[in-house]
Amino acid sequence: MTHHSRLVFNLSLLALTAASPAVMAQSPSTVSGMANREIARRYARIEDARTAMDRGDKLFSEGDYEGALSAYKNAIDSLPNAPLTSDWLDLAKLKYADCSVTVAQERAKAGNYKEARQLLEGATSYVPGHKGALVFSKQLEDPDRWPPGLTAEHVTNVGKVQSGLLLGNSSVELGNYDAAIAQYQDVLRTDPYNTAARRGMENAERKREAYFKSAYDHQRAKMLAQVTETWEDKVPVQGQAVSFEYGVGRSPGAYLTEKMNTIIFPTVQFEGATIQEAIEYLRIKSRDLDTTQDKSGVKGVNIILRTGDAPSNASISLDLKDVPMSEALRYVTELAQMKYKVEAHAVLVVPLSENASEQYTRSYRVPPDFLSTGGGDPGAGPAPAANADPFANNGGAAAPGASNLIARKTARQILEASGILFPEGASASYNPANSQLVVRNTQPNLDLVEAYVESITKLAPKMVVITSKFVEVTQKNTEELGFDWLLGGVGIGNLVMGGGSTGNGNAYNAANYPFQASNLVIPGYYVGTEQVFPNIPVAAAFAGSIPLGAVPGNSVSGANPNGTSPFPYGGGPVTAGNRSGGFAISNSSIDNLLTTGSTTATTSVAPGIFSTAGIFSDPAFQTVLRGLSQKKGVDLMSAPSVTTKSGTRATMEVTREFIYPTEFDPPRLPQGGGGLNVGGGGGGGQQIATPTTPTAFEMRQTGVRLEAEPTVGADGNTIELTLAPEVVEFDGFINYGSPIMSPSSQSVLPIQLSTGTIGYVPLQQPERLITPNIINQPVFSVRKVTTGVSIWDGQTVALGGLIREDVQDVQDKVPILGDLPFVGRLFKSESEQHYKRNLMIFVTANLIDPSGQRIKPANATQAAAADTAAGPGSVGTLLPTVAPGN
Repeated sequence: MTHHSRLVFNLSLLALTAASPAVMAQSPSTVSGMANREIARRYARIEDARTAMDRGDKLFSEGDYEGALSAYKNAIDSLPNAPLTSDWLDLAKLKYADCSVTVAQERAKAGNYKEARQLLEGATSYVPGHKGALVFSKQLEDPDRWPPGLTAEHVTNVGKVQSGLLLGNSSVELGNYDAAIAQYQDVLRTDPYNTAARRGMENAERKREAYFKSAYDHQRAKMLAQVTETWEDKVPVQGQAVSFEYGVGRSPGAYLTEKMNTIIFPTVQFEGATIQEAIEYLRIKSRDLDTTQDKSGVKGVNIILRTGDAPSNASISLDLKDVPMSEALRYVTELAQMKYKVEAHAVLVVPLSENASEQYTRSYRVPPDFLSTGGGDPGAGPAPAANADPFANNGGAAAPGASNLIARKTARQILEASGILFPEGASASYNPANSQLVVRNTQPNLDLVEAYVESITKLAPKMVVITSKFVEVTQKNTEELGFDWLLGGVGIGNLVMGGGSTGNGNAYNAANYPFQASNLVIPGYYVGTEQVFPNIPVAAAFAGSIPLGAVPGNSVSGANPNGTSPFPYGGGPVTAGNRSGGFAISNSSIDNLLTTGSTTATTSVAPGIFSTAGIFSDPAFQTVLRGLSQKKGVDLMSAPSVTTKSGTRATMEVTREFIYPTEFDPPRLPQGGGGLNVGGGGGGGQQIATPTTPTAFEMRQTGVRLEAEPTVGADGNTIELTLAPEVVEFDGFINYGSPIMSPSSQSVLPIQLSTGTIGYVPLQQPERLITPNIINQPVFSVRKVTTGVSIWDGQTVALGGLIREDVQDVQDKVPILGDLPFVGRLFKSESEQHYKRNLMIFVTANLIDPSGQRIKPANATQAAAADTAAGPGSVGTLLPTVAPGN
């Protein structure tokens, strides 16, 4: 419909609307009046349709396509199919068809293909040949554009995945890695093959790993600091004594009982008072005399009176002084023929006849080993025969067919053994299928049963997960700095001075000094720029191949005329008494014995890092700077875990079985030997010996071993732990045997002389090794702690104290020269080695139920954080791997 035609219809509609009062004023019984009313009704419907279409246009512009479609449908329904409203009806159908195509596209995006096709069919039914509906119907048949497998659930999951990934990324950016991992796991529950969630979890785990590395460095530094801190002699702290409030785990009425014992009444006087008056006096007076108050701020004692069938005319007369409230209450109730019971929050005064004979039935859920708590009853078993002969072949056993097992007590016997009475008609039965105890008894006895069931439920064996962590940190730091000096001879007239002799430290050899005669060259002789005599190697000069006098102005101190290997250039040592390297710091004798087989280890000086040498006319010197800075750390962690019942010892082992011999057969040596042997054969042939042979062995477990016995307390939260951790390491073998040598012997060698006679030349046979006779025995290092502690559920106990530090500090100097300011440092040698070792054992105990779930949540705040949306922020969003079809 064009704009001009719509304007004409609007004008005519306004004219009819203005004329409608005149039309309605006509007589309703006339034909013209009825026609005019029908015309007015139709124009009113046209007005309603126009209003509905305007509302639909507004909703469509706002994006509410569903509401616009409903408004257009209302406009169609309100217009009659008449020539007067045909144009308005066509306009409403056109708007409805256009909106149906838009809504169909939204339904298709949501995977509702069926509803989308129904909307398109409705559009073409109102406007046959509608272009938009026909085009989109054709597109729906294209599987590349609209996948047939797309469903509404899939599209909903896409939204969940997108929001979940965004939430997880935000949590990672905010540093809440545990919540991020939980959110990524929710994404994987929706889309199990979402790689973006896995990448996000990988990113979160890497950031957690970075934190744990810093935590590792902190823990290592902390443990090493503990080793150093142990050297401190702490000053005792003086302060006030600490008072503890006991009472945890008391009965519910223990607090009120204690309060009534502390409230002292100066006077209690009654003359013919009723029980109500006496109880009210005690209640009011307790508030005035109560010097303490509970956590809620309530003072005094609450007393509840339940008279029942108690005597109503009971008269109470008392005259007491300085009496506790508990005694005053006892006297009052006895005179009134009543009794009182202390409960958790009040004192209940009841008649003496409160124990009614009426019985009730109750069921209780008890532990599965309820019948085992009462133990076996030997009397319940089959009685032996009267004529049983204890000396018979069967040893006095029961008759054939009788059971030798001790019969268990019944549920009633267990309850009666606990002091619960069972009057006539009372009973108790236990159903092991569902662990249910059914008791029929009076109300007071049922209260006792309930208390007993509660006690055994708390004391029932619980399972405990014990997680141990052995962390051992070893650090070895070596620092050394020193100077080595060599000084050749200096001649002043007939006086020659130079370095000294080899001391108790550095060995004076060519390996410890870089400048040697073999690599030094005596410079040639120059006249102006012309070289008169070439450069001469010092080694050749020492060997005597070149006369030293041929070199004008040069001479070599300490020349060796025999041509043997020269000493290091520079002459004798000056600082050989300053210890360095292995001469200063060495292992213990047992360590040397384990590593080298000898109590004396091979020693060497520290490596040189800088050297200098000088050659003058006569004297020569050499200086070597020896420095060393080494750090070596070895960290070991082992974390075994085990689940056990309360009161049951558990053993955790991460060990190796080391088998070694303990008994040996002695070596069997060859017989004979010694004496005079003619012919030089050394005896009657080759001597064979059987070495020491092991005959018995033992096994020793090396590694980490932890024995733990948990016992859950009555409160269900405290755990008593008996711990015995042990760390056994194999250090090496020590040979306790010694080699067996054959004794020396003398023999003669016959020779033929020139005269033709036979002569004999004596030959001496040296000692020979028969067998090394090795008897190796292992050496183990053991670190063990035995202790008992009390912790709460989920807490961790740290066992320390296995701390050791070996410190070796050497400071050597040359007398007089080493004391000079500044320059004296060149004649000093300082070495220091710290060997720290710290073993910490962490034990965590958690209570679990039979399903394996922890009774106490690990961290409720973390669980809540996983469900909390991250705040707004600019974060990078990972693209989901599921997406809508177009």
